[in-house]
Amino acid sequence: MFSVRQLRELAAGIDEETWSVLEYLLEVADSSITYRSRYFTTLQPLAVLDVLMADESNPRALNFQMAHLSDLYSKLPRHMPDDLKAIEHALLRLRALDLERLNFPLPGGRRTGAESEGQLELDQLLRFVENLLPSWADNISLTYFNHARTLAISIGG
Repeated sequence: MFSVRQLRELAAGIDEETWSVLEYLLEVADSSITYRSRYFTTLQPLAVLDVLMADESNPRALNFQMAHLSDLYSKLPRHMPDDLKAIEHALLRLRALDLERLNFPLPGGRRTGAESEGQLELDQLLRFVENLLPSWADNISLTYFNHARTLAISIGG
């Protein structure tokens, strides 16, 4: 949930004053080395999104985490099929997002409006996932960690 909130900040767009958020996001996700080994360039928003969101091999990437959670959840007894479908749907949407359609201007560059459509799609997806995950977590808690039912305890006797 934290990662999704952080990615939404990036999706909202960054400028010269907030460009340092790219390094911050990589550091928080412990993915700086992954980024540097893959991209031999200065920090770029699309490359950071690729590493932190779309990368299927990076354990810190949203794509990897959601796929892993979906797999683990499907193996639980008494899992809710609707919850599993919702997570799988979010994962499909995430994988279908074409990061190359996004257009982030570099610091000092002119904003054109071409970036708005792709960034809007990205923001909608991240907002969907951000709303889905807490509900899903609540359902897991209620199903597997609900301690409201207690067994009768005989004291003495």
